Amino acid sequence: MLQQLRYLVELQALEDKKSGLIRGCNDTPRRMAEIEQEYTRFEQALLTRQAEGEHARKVHRSLEQSIADLENRIARSKLRMNEVKTNKEYQAILREIDDFKVEIRRKEDEALEMMEQIEKIVRELKTLESEFEAHKVRLDADRKVLQEEADQLKARLDQLDALAAEIRMKIDPVLLKRCDSLLERQSGIAVAPVEAGSCRVCHLNIPPQKFIELQRDEAILQCPHCHRFLFWTGNEAYAVMDEDLGISA
Repeated sequence: MLQQLRYLVELQALEDKKSGLIRGCNDTPRRMAEIEQEYTRFEQALLTRQAEGEHARKVHRSLEQSIADLENRIARSKLRMNEVKTNKEYQAILREIDDFKVEIRRKEDEALEMMEQIEKIVRELKTLESEFEAHKVRLDADRKVLQEEADQLKARLDQLDALAAEIRMKIDPVLLKRCDSLLERQSGIAVAPVEAGSCRVCHLNIPPQKFIELQRDEAILQCPHCHRFLFWTGNEAYAVMDEDLGISA
């Protein structure tokens, strides 16, 4: 076994695990945003219905005030009837009173419809408020779970970073520089396994002579196509388990 290659394989194993955790960490804000959007939708529906209820009550109050004003105008018109001197004026006041009464009936019908609407909104608001509170409890619980998951992911990442730092100290500086360059340029994969004579990352065949050299395990080789460091999966010395890396459960 080439010890430096073993370290590279271990470092890559840690980088792979870190990539998975980072994706999870990056996904947390999206999932949190979805929860917040759902909460906002429920809250907005409730606020909208509350506003509709308040508007209906204002309209109803306005109708009641209009009815009261019309009744006052009828009362004033009746007082004027005692002052008129001609039948024509008297008949004009009667028509005026009749018009007021027609308008009152119309507004009373509107007020009744508005009261029915208010009662409907009140019933719906009770249901919405109950549903909103239930969703709020659930959404708060979801927020808590997501935050706990994020904290756990951060702790795992810190652990992996610490383990990677220990391995980095064991790798030859020149080799480590090449590895870091590959990690940056090759989508976070600097070390590739070889199976059945092909690189399992770029999926291109390794020249037969190079594959033979790789199996001999005498030198650290790189893929002639993607330039990643290579190791042969048939050599169990490069099989890396979590316990080998010191990763706790």
